[in-house]
Amino acid sequence: MRKAVIPVLLVLSFYSNAQERKTADTNKTTDIQEVVVTSLGIKKQARSLTYSSQQIGGDELTAVKTPNLLNSINGKVSNVQVNRTNGVGSSVRVIMRGNKSVSNTQPLYVIDGIPIVNGTGKSADIGQYSNMPDPGDVLSSINPDDIESMNFLKGASASALYGSAGGNGAILITTKKGRAGKSTITYSTSLTADRAYSLPKLQHSYLSYDPSVSGQQPGESVQSWGAKGASKDYLKDFLQTGTTWVNSLSFQSGNEKSTNYFSVGNTTNKGVVPMSYFDQYNVSFRNSSKFMDDKLTLDANFIGSLQESKNRQTPGASFSPLTSLYWLPRGVDFDQYGPDNYSYIDKTRFLPAQNWWEVNPDGSFKGNPVTQNPYWILNKNPVTVSNKNAYGALALSYQINPWLSARVRGNYSWNISDSQRDIAAFSAPSLLAGGKNGRILKNVYENSSTYGDVLLIGSPKLNEFISLDFTVGGSINTTRNKITQIDNAYLANPNLFTLNNLQWSTNRSPGDGYHYIYTNMKRQVQSVFASASVGYKNMFYVDMTFRNDWDSSLALTGRTGFDYESVGANAILSSIFKLPETINFWKIRGSYATVGLGLPANISNSMVEFNKAYSYGVDAGTIVYPKSSFITDPNFKELFPKPELNKTFEAGTELRMLNNKLSFDITYYNSNTSNQLLETKIASNLGGIPTGSYYINAGKIQNIGFESSLSYKIFNTEKFGWTTSLNGSVNKNKIVELFPSRLSISEEQLFSLTGGGEYTKLKLGGSFGDLYGIKFKRDEQGRILVNEKGIPLAEDTPSYLGNPNPKFILGFNNTFNIGKLGISFLVDGKFGGQVLSLTEKANDLYGVSQASADARDAGGVSIPNAVYAPGTPNAGQAYTGLTDPKDYYQKVGTTEGYGKGIDEAYMYSATTVRLRQASISYTFDIKSKYMRNATVSLVGTNLFFFYKKAPFDPEQVSGNTPGGVGVDSFGLPVNRSVGLSLKANF
Repeated sequence: MRKAVIPVLLVLSFYSNAQERKTADTNKTTDIQEVVVTSLGIKKQARSLTYSSQQIGGDELTAVKTPNLLNSINGKVSNVQVNRTNGVGSSVRVIMRGNKSVSNTQPLYVIDGIPIVNGTGKSADIGQYSNMPDPGDVLSSINPDDIESMNFLKGASASALYGSAGGNGAILITTKKGRAGKSTITYSTSLTADRAYSLPKLQHSYLSYDPSVSGQQPGESVQSWGAKGASKDYLKDFLQTGTTWVNSLSFQSGNEKSTNYFSVGNTTNKGVVPMSYFDQYNVSFRNSSKFMDDKLTLDANFIGSLQESKNRQTPGASFSPLTSLYWLPRGVDFDQYGPDNYSYIDKTRFLPAQNWWEVNPDGSFKGNPVTQNPYWILNKNPVTVSNKNAYGALALSYQINPWLSARVRGNYSWNISDSQRDIAAFSAPSLLAGGKNGRILKNVYENSSTYGDVLLIGSPKLNEFISLDFTVGGSINTTRNKITQIDNAYLANPNLFTLNNLQWSTNRSPGDGYHYIYTNMKRQVQSVFASASVGYKNMFYVDMTFRNDWDSSLALTGRTGFDYESVGANAILSSIFKLPETINFWKIRGSYATVGLGLPANISNSMVEFNKAYSYGVDAGTIVYPKSSFITDPNFKELFPKPELNKTFEAGTELRMLNNKLSFDITYYNSNTSNQLLETKIASNLGGIPTGSYYINAGKIQNIGFESSLSYKIFNTEKFGWTTSLNGSVNKNKIVELFPSRLSISEEQLFSLTGGGEYTKLKLGGSFGDLYGIKFKRDEQGRILVNEKGIPLAEDTPSYLGNPNPKFILGFNNTFNIGKLGISFLVDGKFGGQVLSLTEKANDLYGVSQASADARDAGGVSIPNAVYAPGTPNAGQAYTGLTDPKDYYQKVGTTEGYGKGIDEAYMYSATTVRLRQASISYTFDIKSKYMRNATVSLVGTNLFFFYKKAPFDPEQVSGNTPGGVGVDSFGLPVNRSVGLSLKANF
């Protein structure tokens, strides 16, 4: 396609015999002239687009505020899946049209037409022993009140001009700027009360001991399989009512020559977990000025933020204050270990020591894994996250003549995330990693990017029937990533958590408690691109794009660049044919695109032997070589590293009826992403490839689906209005190909996804994110096998459990206005999928779950469709008895990691239907000298579930990684927020 596109672009770009703008569209759809922002910030009429695009306004993002603006789009945009992580300020995981890549799943974010790097720190995974929380990202720091609109380019055709960065789609953010002849001041504030709900169901009717037996005391056993008796629910008393206060103040002014917008904002959150907080401060400024008879336009923008948080929840059990309360042996009086009594002074070291039921007199811990006093965790194992973000952009545009303009643009973005956990002496020995004076865990991620481009944009009028819009240009984008990871358990002075108190002279190899890694990476992409859109009589449009990237991540691979193209066409049927009057607009469209995706920075160093390249790292003074390398044998050139390639076809139609009150859009797409960068082991000398671990470009991930949106203005008068909208999407994901057939790797070979621990795998014929774990052992008829005591048997090796991704996503939004009274609510549902709960698995083992109490009340556990296993006295006979609850749950449950217990018993439906948000507002017209109006609203988010079977919110993920989905690893419960908001315009 490359050879075909370039000549066409050149001919169309330079063939311009009329030096004036195209005349306005005058057909019968002149009232449908929406202008939308597309790739590179270029505005186009929506009717001319040959791909699916969905835009939402800033008011929709701020009607019910959330601290992270991306959480506000849940349910409002079709086929966009948003997963939250842990707590306010954390990053979110956004997937458009399904998972496409094992390397990078996130879309590209673009501010005012210029791409940015949505930098993050180290993402948490789903392991039970995670030690650091999700640190947040750049998008979580943007003030939603500064957003004018967001446009979602979900397909490759829409984002092709952004090159490899747009391989997973693009989200275009347009910020506010002042308006000519208008000066306004806007103040908005929102205060909500937050309460945790959908907590694990815990029992308080059975104790950890038997009071009737002499000598038995609370806390002697770490499990609660004792006698019947009442115990207090300390969890509800521990969790507090959190508050979130969001303030924003903006100033706008301007005249015909210059406009200005300035805003400051603040978000303060007190979490539902005691001693957890989050503070954020925002500032933004945008100026747009015209010079030289309005031919030259200068647009300057700055966005900055500061974030500070403490005790943000960490996935896993090690540092969760909640698991200590989940597993608290029933009968133990937690009040004696409260916020004023969680420690005492150890007389031997004169240091605070932990006061906790699980600590023996000699300082050892009883349990495995151990728990700690929740207040000790919050005070003596605190984690802090400090983020700083700065973004500046400058754009110059010169109108050469009425139909041709030139633009020069650039931006610089910088962010740093500094996370640190302090682990004091007398914490659990496993957490101290052998240290006696304490331990420091510290991650510092500094990301910066510099972007610049030059564009030539033209819209010549060729004749009365043919229109042309074209863009040609080039760009250069440089990103830098500096990473520092420190883990040191050798403090010179106890409990002094500073870097100059760390000792590195210890004679030991790197491991837990002894890491010091510094990485400095740089990547540059140089590009040229061109696009052309040809229209005929405002009835037919053809789009073509071409881009070539020269990517430094391909250094040493034998190739430095790659190109990709797109072509699309549409037809405005309502302009071609005479249709019934009820049909105001009807368009059909189709497009095809190929988009590349480069390699991770610096990874291609593995093409060269260790002693010839900077392919090794240094950890605490020890050289560490990469565990994997690329195949460099010339006989296997097809396995050499190469860019990912996403080939996408989409087709759709848009329809508007009943005087434009009813609008409908549906799109079908088929996406195939090949050349996945997989890491695998080759166990034997295969065709001349030495035994070892290798990176291999192979595999193909297919996504096929439909997405649709429906909007209907049922009533549209000043006295009463009602608009309803419906978004729905279906996506089917399949691993079409995994490893090359030439390598003769077994089709049963599994590939672990980043962030998924050992649970999330890829397998040929499966789907992205499939969960694997231990299942019940069954006979050939599928019946569960039990031993002579009725205890189920487990398989020896993990196998497929289910897939957490929804099969169908639905959003149902309604807005009403009754005069100055406004009412809105949003219901969204995710249907299908299965998720795994490690929390329930551990709670059952300890006998603290409500399920374990119910089983005891019932006299045992009934196992449906079970038979006695071979080798038992009643082999082959149906088992209809009741299994002892303790025996059963100690078999299926566990607090240990992968491959223990029976995971199948803890798989749940991921289907949820919830009232996502609701608001009731009233606008007061204030006829004063300075204030124009004010709107007061009662708002709520995550109010309740209409349907949910899982014991946790399946939407929550541990971290912003490809594999961190579908496993509950002691995460933070979902919060319900209710409060008031005020918006005043001056």
